[in-house]
Amino acid sequence: MSFPNPLILFENHFVMHRRHYPMRTRLAVAADIGYDGYELYPMEPDDDRAWTEAESAYRASGLKQLGIYVVAKGVNDDEVAALDAEIDRVKRVCDRLAEIQPGAYLNFTITSNPGQAGVSDYRQAGSACAAPRHWERTQRMLREIDTHLAARGLAGNLYNHIWFIIDTAAAELRALREAEAKVIRPGLAAFHTYFHQGELDFHETLAQPGMEKLGYYAVLNGWREPATPFRSRPLDDGSIDIAANLGLLWAKGYAGPIVSQAYDLGGDAWLTAKRSYDYLRSIHERYQRNPALNPHH
Repeated sequence: MSFPNPLILFENHFVMHRRHYPMRTRLAVAADIGYDGYELYPMEPDDDRAWTEAESAYRASGLKQLGIYVVAKGVNDDEVAALDAEIDRVKRVCDRLAEIQPGAYLNFTITSNPGQAGVSDYRQAGSACAAPRHWERTQRMLREIDTHLAARGLAGNLYNHIWFIIDTAAAELRALREAEAKVIRPGLAAFHTYFHQGELDFHETLAQPGMEKLGYYAVLNGWREPATPFRSRPLDDGSIDIAANLGLLWAKGYAGPIVSQAYDLGGDAWLTAKRSYDYLRSIHERYQRNPALNPHH
């Protein structure tokens, strides 16, 4: 049986952390390994050169799916003057994405943190510290972006990130509910879901009303460390049970994208991306060979 989800390679396999691969190489690696698509980040709407390179690389790669990760601000009191400009910026990013790939997706979050950035106990930051005015600004931003996605025929999801106002599944669901979003769906990042002390266990997270609409799942593993909150690790070498999480998602019929991240892993980017690809496929093959191996079968 074929793998049930589009496998997407994320940009941080190749950029930041003291390296920078050309765009053509990033997408060529994704296609060479067998990924279905690629997620871009960061791309500003007025950077014509970057968008031209992205479109050329995408066409040459033969990949069939494309997304972009966009972070916005404007929710904190000291950022509110930028709210309108940030909404406009996200819309223009969506316009440029739609020109390359109709039906592409926006992976979206809001970096604003009403609490204390940098704390290791994330219950002291983000949504836990948000006041009604912060939620009202979040609602306005999401409503306008959701309407724009619908007009452009794009898909969209939220991305939970430690230290951001959109930091847990519960925060996503509240924001989407209050914005009455029609297109934007909840998404989950395995890394941030696991390491946020205020988040529920994975099966409880998925059981929350509204999570049946899950539209995005990003995978990266990590270790807890005494001196730092966490250290990123390859998928098959960390504290997070990626296999069990996928077993539960598949048991619930999840067919959305699975996005391979590699934040700060370093090393040979091709091998890192291939290791992730092979591991994800091996989990599915294992459960197909013997369904009893899936703890959620």
